Parts: sequence; structure tokens; C-alpha cells
Amino acid sequence: MIDWNEIERLATDGNHPPPRTVRKPEAEWRAQLTPAEFEVTRKHGTERAFSSDMCSLFEPGRYACKCCGTLLFDANEKFESGTGW
Repeated sequence: MIDWNEIERLATDGNHPPPRTVRKPEAEWRAQLTPAEFEVTRKHGTERAFSSDMCSLFEPGRYACKCCGTLLFDANEKFESGTGW
């Protein structure tokens, strides 16, 4: 998981590339993802703030990228930011 040294590096250098890239034709992504997932993950879309049930979900677990499976964060790191995302 991420530590303060990694946070400082990310603040300075930005995100590092994911460990792998998954390439699929658009039709395959559309078949795999819901319309909302496709919009967010493939078209850089977003959802309205505070519109997701995930905002109030604080169950233990790990969250991963829907497209490539890369671990994004552990639920233990989640906090109420007040931003709705």
C-alpha cells in the first residue's frame, strides 16, 4: 500500500504508469462494462458529487480498477472528504 514517502513522490512526480495496460476494442469494453462504467473508465467521465451509494459505504475491502484489476486503495484508507467523491 501507499506510505508518506510515496505520497510525497506522487505530489512531486505525478502518478506512475499502471503495472500493465489492457488494450481491447471499444466494442469489447462496451460489452464488459455498464454504460456508466464505460463513460467513467474509457471516456474520462465522472458522476455527480454525492450521487453514488459508495459515498456512504465504509465496508472493509480493497478497491481495484474495473478495467485492469490494479489495486487502487484499501477501505481502511477511506475518509469523509466532504467532496462527494
